[in-house]
Amino acid sequence: MKAFTYLLFVALAGCGAKNDGVSFGKTTVSALVAERGAPLEEKPIPLEDGKILIYDGNEKFQVKGDIVTHGFKDPKGDETLLMFWRHKFKDCPPVERKISEGQGHVRAEFELTCPAEGLTVIYTQDSEFVSRIIHHEKK
Repeated sequence: MKAFTYLLFVALAGCGAKNDGVSFGKTTVSALVAERGAPLEEKPIPLEDGKILIYDGNEKFQVKGDIVTHGFKDPKGDETLLMFWRHKFKDCPPVERKISEGQGHVRAEFELTCPAEGLTVIYTQDSEFVSRIIHHEKK
């Protein structure tokens, strides 16, 4: 019974977890650095006044000016399963669309977005596995 209670607590805590206090579209770069520490690397991107801040574990934050607009991370555990996200978005009318065409052995990529949660997941055609998680401003 204790093991079940512990697993239930862990599952509930994981489902309600936020992305380290980052409020996309509002958090400043200085607030992000205060929260997460200095990034390992900074890369410019072809977006006016834009850059990517790279942290441990291939976690990335897109910045425009002084505001953090997006967060990118690799899925872990159940997050790698498309079914996990379909269940998580069950109360949200998700938007699904193709974002890249497949060619040769490379399959097309799709995104599943829940605007109310501020989350998008990327997966490949005919696959039940998620390759990237994107956090963005909630709508």
